[in-house]
Amino acid sequence: MVIHKRIPDRGRASVIEHLRLSPYTLLMTTPATLKASFRLLMTLALAMGLSACASMPHKAPPSSNPPPVETATAASQIPLAERADQLMITGHYQEAAKDYIHAAADVRGQAQLDYLMKAAQASLQGQKPQVAILLANEVLRLQHGNATLRGAALWVRAQGLMDQGQTPSAKGNLEEILTITSTPQEVRARAMGTLATLYTQEGHELTALNFLIERDSLLGGDAIAENHRRIHALLDQQSVAKLQNWQGRSGNPLVQEWIAIALITRQNPDPQQRQTAIRAWLAAHPGHPPINFSDDDATAAGASALNRAPGGVCALLPSSGSYGPLSQAIAAGMETAAQLRSGPAVRILRSTGNPSYTAVLFERGIREGCKIFVGPWLPQDINAVAAVRKPGDPPVIALGTASDVQQPGLYTLSLSRDVAAQQIATQSYAAGYRHAYVLYPQDSSGAAIQADFITAWKHLGGDVGGVTTYLPGRSLTSEAQQLLSAPPGRHSFVFLVTAAKNANSAVTAIRQINRTVPIFSPALLHGAALPSDAQGLSGIESVDMPWIINPGQSWPQASLLLRTNLPNASDAQWRMAAFGLDAYRMAERVLDQDMSGRLNGATGVLRFAADGRIVRDMEWMKVENGRVVPLSGVPGPGA
Repeated sequence: MVIHKRIPDRGRASVIEHLRLSPYTLLMTTPATLKASFRLLMTLALAMGLSACASMPHKAPPSSNPPPVETATAASQIPLAERADQLMITGHYQEAAKDYIHAAADVRGQAQLDYLMKAAQASLQGQKPQVAILLANEVLRLQHGNATLRGAALWVRAQGLMDQGQTPSAKGNLEEILTITSTPQEVRARAMGTLATLYTQEGHELTALNFLIERDSLLGGDAIAENHRRIHALLDQQSVAKLQNWQGRSGNPLVQEWIAIALITRQNPDPQQRQTAIRAWLAAHPGHPPINFSDDDATAAGASALNRAPGGVCALLPSSGSYGPLSQAIAAGMETAAQLRSGPAVRILRSTGNPSYTAVLFERGIREGCKIFVGPWLPQDINAVAAVRKPGDPPVIALGTASDVQQPGLYTLSLSRDVAAQQIATQSYAAGYRHAYVLYPQDSSGAAIQADFITAWKHLGGDVGGVTTYLPGRSLTSEAQQLLSAPPGRHSFVFLVTAAKNANSAVTAIRQINRTVPIFSPALLHGAALPSDAQGLSGIESVDMPWIINPGQSWPQASLLLRTNLPNASDAQWRMAAFGLDAYRMAERVLDQDMSGRLNGATGVLRFAADGRIVRDMEWMKVENGRVVPLSGVPGPGA
C-alpha cells in the first residue's frame, strides 16, 4: 500500500518558501541544504498527486553529514537517472518523475535543472498536470538566462494548465514561448496551432486565422495539408459579411489573400471560373506573396472540410440508419482530438451498410494515403475488410467484434455497452461477491445488457438470486419486493440497469426493502449527466465512463470544443464522441508502434492486450449525496 503524506497548509507554505531560491542562492547552497530542499519538493509533489510505486526501490535518506566528495554523489545518481530514462521509454512516467526528482537532489547547476525539467515532462505524460506545473514552476524560478530551458518549462506548464481547464493562463505561457527566439520550430508550430484552437473557442476567429496562417511557413509535408484543412474549415464557418469585414483588418498580407480567395470561392462555384478569378486577383495584387497551397486546395476550398481532409487517420464508419448520428459523433471526437493534439488529419469514409462497398472504401483509402483505419464498426463490415486486407496493409482499429477475425495489425476497441456489464461481473466476483440480483427495464437495450452480465457472471461461477423486469417511468416498489423477497446475504449485490431518469425511483424502491445491499450499475449509460435530483442515489456504485459523468474532468478542452461541434448532441452521441477521442489517441499509439503503458482516456483506462484487443478498464464511482466520488476499486462484500 502506498501512503501519500498530507502536508498541513502551514507546512506546505513553508515548503514552498524553502524552495524559493534565487539562482545566486542556489549556487551558494551546500549539497546538504539542496538535498533537504529537494526531499521537501518530493514530499510536496507526492502530496499533490504524484503516484508512488511501492515495489520500486527507494533511496535511503542521506545522513546529516554527507560526504564532502562530490564525485561520490555524482556516481551514485548516474544509475538513478539512467533508470528514470528507461522508465520513460517503457511508459512508467510517474515512477520516472520520482527518480528524476531524486537525481536532481544530488546535483547542482545545469544538471539539476535538466533533471527537474525531465521530471516535469514525465509528470505531464503520466497524467499528473498539477505536479508537472509545480516542477515547471521550480525550473522557471531556478533557471537564469537559459532561454531554451525557459521555453521548455513554459510549454510543460501550458500543457498542464490546459489539462486542468485553465486556458487563459495557458494562453499567456504559449504566447511567451513565441517570443523566445530559441524555441524549436516544431514547438513554435504546435504552440501556434494550440493558440488557434483556444482563440476559436473564445470566438476570436480572426486571431486564430492569423496564427494558423503564420504557422504555415513552419510546416512541411502532410502537416501543411492538415494546416490548410484547418484554415479552410475556419473560413468555411464564417459568413460572407464577416469575411468582408475582416478584409484589411490584418496586417499580414497572406491573411488578406486567404480571405480574398475564400470570398472568390463563394462567388465562383465552378472550378474553372474559380481558378480564372483567383489568377486575376493575384495579378491585380502583385505586392502579395503567393500562398503556398496546391491547385487541389483552391479547387476544394468551397467543399465540406469533413470530407476534404487527406489525412493519414481514416475513419471507416456506417452512415445509414440509426448509425449515422452515432458515426457523426465518433468522427467529431476524432477530429477534435486531431485538432487539440496537432496530430495527423482525420478523413471520413462513409459506408452504406453494404459490406462489399465497405471493402471498396477500405482499398480506396489505402490508395489515397490512409496510414491507419478506425473502424469498421459492424460485424459484417469487419469481416468484409478482413477478407480483402493483405499483409503489409495499414493497421485497423475495429470498433466492434466479429467471430473468428484475428489478424496481425487488426485491433479491437469495442463500443458495446456489454463491456460495462461484463466488467461488473468480473471485478465483483474477484472482490468476493457470489450472489447477484438483477433488475432491468423491459426494452431491448436493458435486456441485452442484463444478458451479457448474467452470461459473464455464471461463467465465473456466480449465482443469480433473482431476475426481475420493470416498466420505465412507473413505480418499482412491487418489482423490488419481488426481487428481494428473500434477504440477500453478505456476499450479494443488486445489478441494476437503468437510465438516468429512472435511477432515483429504482434506488428508492430497493432501499425501502433493504438498506444495506450494494447496488452496482452501468447506471448512467443512457444519460450524459446525473438526474436533476441525485440525492436519492446515495450508495449506488457504477463503472461507467468518467466522460458521461463529468466530461470537463476527463479532457476539458475537448469538452468545450465538442460542445461547439455537436451543440445538440444526444446522450448516445455524447458517449460516442468520447470514444472518438480515445480511438484517435490509440491510433496515434499504433502509428508510433507504442503498445506499452496505459492511456488515461475519456472512456476509461485503455491498454493493448496480447490478442489485439484494446482493453478498457472503467472507473468505479460512488454517488454520495448527489455527487460522484471516484473509487480506487470495487467495494468488498460488507464494506
